[in-house]
Amino acid sequence: MRKLPLLIVLFFSTLSYGQFAIVSDKDGSAYVRDHGEYKGKIIDSLKDGHMIYCMDIKGNWTNIDYTKKDNELSGYIYKDRYRFVSTFSAIPIVLNTPNKVKLKKDSIEIILTQSRFEKNKHKFKYIKEYPDQIELIDNKKYWGMDGGMPTEQFNKIIVKIGSKTIILPKVATNGLYQPNLGTAEIHFDKQTNTIYIETMNSDGAGGYEVIWKVENGVYKDRLVAYGF
Repeated sequence: MRKLPLLIVLFFSTLSYGQFAIVSDKDGSAYVRDHGEYKGKIIDSLKDGHMIYCMDIKGNWTNIDYTKKDNELSGYIYKDRYRFVSTFSAIPIVLNTPNKVKLKKDSIEIILTQSRFEKNKHKFKYIKEYPDQIELIDNKKYWGMDGGMPTEQFNKIIVKIGSKTIILPKVATNGLYQPNLGTAEIHFDKQTNTIYIETMNSDGAGGYEVIWKVENGVYKDRLVAYGF
């Protein structure tokens, strides 16, 4: 595996204490509460398979971040109402170059590539008080740089399952910059025929983690987490 610079390794060892998980409840959904206790107010309900990012675990309750209808939300979920994605079967890296990584096992193959960020193809909104700091790219939030100009971007994410090939749509990678392809992890849930693709990204500022979900050969969703 290609070695990451020491600064990036140290950064991610600090950043990545959270884990991605999916809701998994015998009743088919789980409640989200505003506090980590049964007396906490129920503020939401998430169906099985909904992706969450587990942060602080205290006793029987876990503080989570998640998205719903493009809204970034948080709350608490009981400890046995979710399953970590890392518990599913792992697919190893078989090729790792600066701009391309391939993971493969049996009939499943995933390829992630990156390319240079082309500034002239985007529109920028700058912070009024700090005119050299970018607030939005293409009128949307972005990840990977803390107000700075991105230099790298995801190019393609290709999923091959047997003879079928799926290329994730642009919406799956929009706003995600400074990829670190060497951090890619793939897990496969055979029971639901779901592939989870994860990477930890940034060159040190604006660090984030992202997970993509491909179910039955169809791209479903992504979840971006700051990890701190």
